[in-house]
Amino acid sequence: MAQAIEPVLFDKSVEGIDPATVGQVTLSSGKIMPVAAFGTFHSDWAQDYMKDATLEAIRLGWRHIDTARAYENEEVVGEAIRQAVKEGYISSADDLFITGKLWNGHMSPEDVAPAMDSTLKALGVDKIDLYLNHWPWPNVHTPGCAGDHRNPDAVPYIHDAFMETWGEIVKLKKAGKTVDIGTSNHTEACLKLLLADVAADERPVCNQMEMHPLMQQTLLRGYMESEGIVCTGYMSLGSPKRPSRDTFKEHRADLMDPVIQSIAAELGVSPARVSLSWAVQRENKSGGFVAMAARSDWIVENLRAASEDLLSDEQLLRISGDGSEANPGIDANNRLIWGQVFLWPEADGDWRILWDDSQVFKTRADYQKFKAAFNEYDKVKKETAFRG
Repeated sequence: MAQAIEPVLFDKSVEGIDPATVGQVTLSSGKIMPVAAFGTFHSDWAQDYMKDATLEAIRLGWRHIDTARAYENEEVVGEAIRQAVKEGYISSADDLFITGKLWNGHMSPEDVAPAMDSTLKALGVDKIDLYLNHWPWPNVHTPGCAGDHRNPDAVPYIHDAFMETWGEIVKLKKAGKTVDIGTSNHTEACLKLLLADVAADERPVCNQMEMHPLMQQTLLRGYMESEGIVCTGYMSLGSPKRPSRDTFKEHRADLMDPVIQSIAAELGVSPARVSLSWAVQRENKSGGFVAMAARSDWIVENLRAASEDLLSDEQLLRISGDGSEANPGIDANNRLIWGQVFLWPEADGDWRILWDDSQVFKTRADYQKFKAAFNEYDKVKKETAFRG
């Protein structure tokens, strides 16, 4: 049975929020970034509404737009930006903080600059504010593929190769095509290797990663922030309409968690508002979130979480915990994006290897040595293991 879809409603009678009241963080470069980013990931249901949703988000006060080449709608987002200028919601695209991302399939050094040029052309701008490397390896998948899709040419993180890509990203910054550069979905091991090999003006200023009440990533976020890297969280509402390939029986719904529900009832707001307020207020307001909606009331309610402090210290503690038995919090390490479509052969089908830093290599030679050993092991296993 097809899943029912809530009506999409853009209601011009809904009043917006003054962008000046929305929280901001200062990146290590000194650039100011609004903590609330309007996401443009289309999933399987919102692509037809993306222009109108983005336009409405700008009307209602959103000034940070999160885009990516992989979302296949940069042209549509660009149309929304131009329409917002025409309607007088903003004076120019310079009123926006725009985040873009380099897709895996464009990580070959010769493809980086053309990919950025395509992004700028599609958005209709001369530069963007932040350019992120979307994933730490060049593994691609067919758009709309099922969860069992595998690319036999996929590889793990190989630092030598990544630095060639990063060097081209740095050139984009020096050319003025992006103000700042950053990473997305980087793990601690990958980031440590990167930071050891770059100059002060070549460091990432931001890392975007999955973060929501049931997947808080507190330790990884703490490490990154100790290095001066601001963290923003995607899947901040648990993305209930994520593609089917990213939905598993082990998953829990953040908005249905009893603690989130009880705090929402106490405050007379939605569970979504609680989750986003937690995303803004946690860790001394040091990070941000990405969220998307396709109804005016939801769009403005999501932004309100970044403009008003809603949660008390006690309520924040109930969600985050403090490591004690008395205050366990609700973090369940409930990762929603497993990334299984990116797995390389030596991961042997275990999606956790994408995230646990057990297969990270400094050089191509290191990886080839590991690959040869794995293939020999795999051969022996297939020849000898009993499969009753």
